[in-house]
Amino acid sequence: MLSWKLGKVFALVACFSLVAAACGSGNEDGKAYQADGVGSTASASIVNSDGDVIGAVDFEQGPTGVLMTVTASGLTPGWHGIHLHAVGACTPDFKAATGHITSTDDALHGLKNPERTAGNGDNGDLPNLYAAADGTAQAEFFTSLVTVSGGTMPTLLDADGSTVIIHESPDDHVTQPIGGAGGRVGCGIIR
Repeated sequence: MLSWKLGKVFALVACFSLVAAACGSGNEDGKAYQADGVGSTASASIVNSDGDVIGAVDFEQGPTGVLMTVTASGLTPGWHGIHLHAVGACTPDFKAATGHITSTDDALHGLKNPERTAGNGDNGDLPNLYAAADGTAQAEFFTSLVTVSGGTMPTLLDADGSTVIIHESPDDHVTQPIGGAGGRVGCGIIR
């Protein structure tokens, strides 16, 4: 019970960290975030490499960003990188999802990367997801780096779709290209 409560506290801290980082975010022009389709929703069922459903993510477009609600099970206890990837495809090794969603070819990964600016950031970056001792995780994340559909930022529901990927290890939020988060243990096509 204590580890579950700690997991909730860590998830809230991670969410507040992303919200604080996102509040100062704008697009490449330094203009305020603009979203179309406020209230638009999407979702993803997370599967493991055996194809078993281990979780779900719901996305809802707000006026300044996207609120994500994540539930998962079957994870190793501890922190896991979780990212938004550029292609809506999951294969047994989850490599078809390609890299993170980015708005520029020279995008830098890492919410704490000192080289990162509003115009060169990796739009797929998120705080880490914490799994309790029983392998379950619940969290809410907020990001102003993407939209569900339309707007001035990259959209989750573009022509080739997007995925949400859970990694085996935590993201250090600095190391290129994925923060040292390791292998892909969960994948969900965003629909």
